[in-house]
Amino acid sequence: MQKMIVSTTDLPAGIDDEARFNAWHDAFRSRFGAAEMSQVGDGPFHGEWVVAPFKETLLGYFKGTPISVARSKQQAGALDGYTLSFNFASHASSLLFSFPQSDREALLTQGQAVLFRPGEAWRCEPAENCLSFRIPSRALQGLVPNPGDLSHSPIDGSLPAMIHLRRYLGMLIANDGIPDDPALREHIEVTLIDLVALAVGAERDAAMLARTRGLRAARCTEILAEIRDGFADPVFSIQRVAVRLGVSANYVQKLLAETGTGFSERVLELRLQKARTMLADRRNDLLKISDIALACGFNEVSYFNRCFRRRFGETPTAAR
Repeated sequence: MQKMIVSTTDLPAGIDDEARFNAWHDAFRSRFGAAEMSQVGDGPFHGEWVVAPFKETLLGYFKGTPISVARSKQQAGALDGYTLSFNFASHASSLLFSFPQSDREALLTQGQAVLFRPGEAWRCEPAENCLSFRIPSRALQGLVPNPGDLSHSPIDGSLPAMIHLRRYLGMLIANDGIPDDPALREHIEVTLIDLVALAVGAERDAAMLARTRGLRAARCTEILAEIRDGFADPVFSIQRVAVRLGVSANYVQKLLAETGTGFSERVLELRLQKARTMLADRRNDLLKISDIALACGFNEVSYFNRCFRRRFGETPTAAR
């Protein structure tokens, strides 16, 4: 996935705080268009904008020192669609969105979101961890009746679709390893739109379609993330994944089966790949083969040796 990043870490060292903020603000405007920003509070400034375009949608994320961000109708231009903006803070803090044209405000507590049109005037503050997802009008209107009626009001962050959507968006922002593949990007985009539709009120057949596609895809993504995080633990199990995600082990196995690779096969492959990497690293030359096997999640060296040779065509000793 292509990401465009504007960060204070890329600015020259040694400039004062005002110059740092102004240079960062100028870099943002040159990459992403006109917007007015100002610091909220005192102290050294640091900030990062991440923008990731898909086929027809756009994902944007800011984290850093609290700022005020605003766009006038003239600055926004003729942007189509809807924007769903989240208070993505990991701690209890509020984010105020105001919309001058309608004289409306939305105070977002942790995890809440607000829907609005990106072509209207808006302001948010104090932004320090916020995420926005922009969707074409026709994509959302095909699933949600009159989405404009839902604008400017906080959306409950405890809704299941909202919880899945935040997790999915968070993983996309954090992940640098998503291939730039058109089919994959389209799949991710459809999943995100489905989850947004469920969060803001898809009804009847549209809700059934969105739930079938979006929630299952989001669940599968969460399962794969849990496997990547825990595979090296020798007692890692499908039951642990199920408990962490609040679902049954059978449901986890069923979703993984739909991907073509089951739980055991995925865990074994990740363990073997980690072992191969460790064996090739000269910093691990003093470690025994058994130590490496254990560090990768294998309880028995003989089983590790058999699996390694079957997968790579050579013994762990030869690979080292």
